[in-house]
Amino acid sequence: MALLEILLISFGVSIDAFAVSTSGSLCKPFLPRRIQALNAALFFGIFQFIMPVIGFFLAGLAMDLVRSIDHYVAFALLGFVGGKMIYEAVAGDDDDLCCKTGSDFFAVKNLFVPATATSLDALAVGAGFAFSGRTLWLPAASMGIITAAVSAFGVMLGSRLRNLIPQKYLTAAGGAAIIIIGAKILITDLFF
Repeated sequence: MALLEILLISFGVSIDAFAVSTSGSLCKPFLPRRIQALNAALFFGIFQFIMPVIGFFLAGLAMDLVRSIDHYVAFALLGFVGGKMIYEAVAGDDDDLCCKTGSDFFAVKNLFVPATATSLDALAVGAGFAFSGRTLWLPAASMGIITAAVSAFGVMLGSRLRNLIPQKYLTAAGGAAIIIIGAKILITDLFF
């Protein structure tokens, strides 16, 4: 597999993690931004590395089942996260809307759902590698590294946007963006 093809696939699967990282960082931070960026990079990057490996090895076992429902799972998970953000923006009466529970969007316990949802496409990519007889390790490592970098960048970008626009609007917009990402995954897998 050519290096350019590996890089294009890696950037392609990282777009969702970038958008979720940017949207999540619109919340008022409880953790320092550097810690948020590190947590996002680690979670999204590791999941984007692990999922194609899992997909590669599951390809012969149950890939038809996974392929038939992965878009529904991603849509449901991202819809839940985005819907919660919109609800908090609309129902919130203070300026600290996103994380009223005292928990940061990028706290370790909160990253499992978005990291799983945004890496389901990488699971399918790994299965595709297995079916096509391609190698796995270099593309999987590339997906993980590039996703980690763009996720950290997304956190920093979102934190800059947060200072320009009132948080209530950014939180609602971030939640809507996360739902749109889930809808894009669902529509793409159903119709294209």
